[in-house]
Amino acid sequence: MSDNKLMKIVIVGAGGNVGSSALKHLLDTNNFEITVLSREGSTTAFPSHAALTVKRGSYTDAAFISSVFSGQDAVLFAMNFMAMADQTKLIEAAAEAGVKWIFPTEYAGDGKNESMMSAVPMFQPKVAARKQVESLSEKYEGLKWVGIATNPWLEFSLQRGLFGFDIKGRKATIYTDSAPFNSTTLEQAGLGIARLFSLPITSGSNPRTSLSHYANNFVYISSCLISQDSLFASLQKATSTTKDDWQIEESTIEESIGTNREKMAKGDMRAGAMLTYAYYLGEGKGGNYEERAKEDREVLGLEEGKLEEIVKSAVEELENGKVRGGGGFALIGEKGETERLVSLVEEASLASIEGERAGDPKVKVGENMATAS
Repeated sequence: MSDNKLMKIVIVGAGGNVGSSALKHLLDTNNFEITVLSREGSTTAFPSHAALTVKRGSYTDAAFISSVFSGQDAVLFAMNFMAMADQTKLIEAAAEAGVKWIFPTEYAGDGKNESMMSAVPMFQPKVAARKQVESLSEKYEGLKWVGIATNPWLEFSLQRGLFGFDIKGRKATIYTDSAPFNSTTLEQAGLGIARLFSLPITSGSNPRTSLSHYANNFVYISSCLISQDSLFASLQKATSTTKDDWQIEESTIEESIGTNREKMAKGDMRAGAMLTYAYYLGEGKGGNYEERAKEDREVLGLEEGKLEEIVKSAVEELENGKVRGGGGFALIGEKGETERLVSLVEEASLASIEGERAGDPKVKVGENMATAS
């Protein structure tokens, strides 16, 4: 660290959805020395930049991992959901190497909303990561985490029908008890991360504008506060359709929660995703963090997004065969992946940090993990 700023950053998962956007915007600042940690054998290409170093190796090679983390100020994790067991090991390695700032894989709902976190199985690994850092801080003084809340990624989710709209099929599931919720584009997420990392570590004049304000806390990034109604109106405009051109089915959030819990219990991980989105859209379930997003938007100098423009761009991409990103949700429904995802949720949710440190056989780094570059 130099001059009260983060300088040296490692990104794990820089080839993914949020990771690639964060890497782009961090490099654009020309203020950081960035190291990308990538798996041995990965073919992911990264931009050529004087401030960027790419180190490829085995995540199970303790000496290699230690050399990557040594002398670094912060580690930004943006890993595939399927690689959360690897994140656990890497967080401990970073702490051992002297890293003080850990930004674990979040990029989802409000981690401070305990009812949402406990109700949604896919959020359990995120809770476990934060608890792990807090536990490690008892041994490694000054270690802290920062959670980055983005809620659902707007264009990503829209293109996959996760908001209830099948754009190509012109079908809509309208939840009559849904409420406004925050959503963030991948571009805004990456820009917000770069602005967050650019804050001074401490600020005597206004602590609210320092990185330390977010230590063991959350920053709330958002492009728009949206609703199903505003999305549907924007979709109709983007597709030059009217409501009559869509096949509409009405449901409720509570029905969705009940149905998808039953399906998930039977191993349907698409239902796990839909359960997550039901909590984003549901009234009073944690999806609306606009007040905090407004405050952090001001601190980070972020502009509010224009929903119609975002939706139009997402629709054009979809119609041209370009769908944003991949990640864990890209695997949902593929042969053999349901069982793997169920197993990983259970492992991340139930395995204790102490058990993993002791070599719990349920969680083995590098085995049965999806590639996360």
